[in-house]
Amino acid sequence: MSDLAHNDQVPPALGAAQVERSAQVERSAQVERSAAAAWPAGRSETVAGWLLRHTPGVARQRSNSALPPAPELHPERTLDAVEAFYRAAGLPALVQVSPAERHLALDAALAARGYRRAAPTLVLTGSAAEIITRTAAATPTVAAGLPAGPPGVVAGLPAGADVVAPGLPAGADVVIDGAAGAAWLAAYQALNGPADTSPVAERVLARVPSPAGFVRIAVGGRVAAIGMFVTTGEWAGVFCMATDRAYRRRGLALAVLGAGARWAAAHGCAGLYLQVEEDNNAARYLYARAGFTHSHSYHYRVSGFHGS
Repeated sequence: MSDLAHNDQVPPALGAAQVERSAQVERSAQVERSAAAAWPAGRSETVAGWLLRHTPGVARQRSNSALPPAPELHPERTLDAVEAFYRAAGLPALVQVSPAERHLALDAALAARGYRRAAPTLVLTGSAAEIITRTAAATPTVAAGLPAGPPGVVAGLPAGADVVAPGLPAGADVVIDGAAGAAWLAAYQALNGPADTSPVAERVLARVPSPAGFVRIAVGGRVAAIGMFVTTGEWAGVFCMATDRAYRRRGLALAVLGAGARWAAAHGCAGLYLQVEEDNNAARYLYARAGFTHSHSYHYRVSGFHGS
């Protein structure tokens, strides 16, 4: 009989690894729950542990996909319910296999049913404190003479106040609003371009939970960069990051992240998360510079059904 069996003890290194793995599993589950709440669907149902989402008029995958329950609940055994939901909506079944590292059985079952793999994505997380430190060179500071912000808002960064950031283009102003105002929405549509930006604004962004921070940076009166930060519990999600091509590589995206991290920390969030497609190397480099690291991955599986 081995010493391990005789003493019924776990080697310290193995025990630490198990603790870290358990923490990572719980962390990824928290992030997925937060992300689902932060980007609301027009219609959602919970069936056999699945979160089934559908947002008419919005083409985004996250708005029209099924998020599985924990692998211990064997979601691969309840796929018929998922397919019935999307068949009734006249849509192909779309499954967000997340976290992909934990859903190997589900992924195999979907592949066996002929589901196509699409949009491999990385979920990155970072501590608010680390992101604030990493983006310090671009972090906004309050312009002289501005009034103090209300209680609970970022120290030195009142919601809606114009601020200036050292190292940014001359005349750059950073503003954080608690709702998607006309200037932010106009920039969102101009900087993103897809045909469904108006439905997204009307049917998703107008319904994100509070508190939310809509960050915009204007240069010479023109909005050049934006981002949206949504808090759910101890996490803040980063969405809708976009920078005008004419102002890229000038620190604007880092300034958005820094301002958003300070705002999130003031609202009690210890960590931030975001999703970035695996092949978007430029964005991955930016987020690594800001202090984000890989948490887990996901991809979608799309059925071949295209109508009712």
